[in-house]
Amino acid sequence: MRCSILLYCFLILMACSSQAPLPTDHYYRLPGLSDVNPDEQRVGSISVITFQTEGLYQERAILYTEDEIELKQYHYHHWTDSPSRLLQERLAERLRLSNISKLVLNTFEGNSEFIIKGQIKAFERLQQKGSESVYVKLLLQVNSNFKHAPILHKEYVQTVALPSNNIANAIKAFAEAVDLIFNDFYVDLVEIIKD
Repeated sequence: MRCSILLYCFLILMACSSQAPLPTDHYYRLPGLSDVNPDEQRVGSISVITFQTEGLYQERAILYTEDEIELKQYHYHHWTDSPSRLLQERLAERLRLSNISKLVLNTFEGNSEFIIKGQIKAFERLQQKGSESVYVKLLLQVNSNFKHAPILHKEYVQTVALPSNNIANAIKAFAEAVDLIFNDFYVDLVEIIKD
């Protein structure tokens, strides 16, 4: 009896020690910006504030949905920073490359001529039968230091289809969706500044 108990304990210990290692965490950043044409300088300074967000969008895990209702997190796929910081930095870099302003800050400075605020409404991968895409919805607002009301307050939405079902294509699609939104926003911003 004693031998069978020892043998049983030994087998349990062997089974526990032979578990496969946990999967490795993977971290992703948006690919670098390209194809941004320099424009003429139109203002002295712009501040881009960290984007606001709520709930799961505050975390670094990449989100997905299969039914557009329930959001889920990938366990081992994360952004290098929170989406609110990633998008703030990308918009600031987009504005710097466009040369629209002498100075583009990613903090609020009281003397900036324009303050850009953003809110993430959706930033997720859509996994549906027969199609994969990413869905990005952002609310962007521009305040002027010279006027009390916002001079631009608009929601921007983009959906980009994935050519194949893998995380690398999803990251590229997120970048494409964000860049399309920021290009549309830039056109609106230039129109507002002209007035």
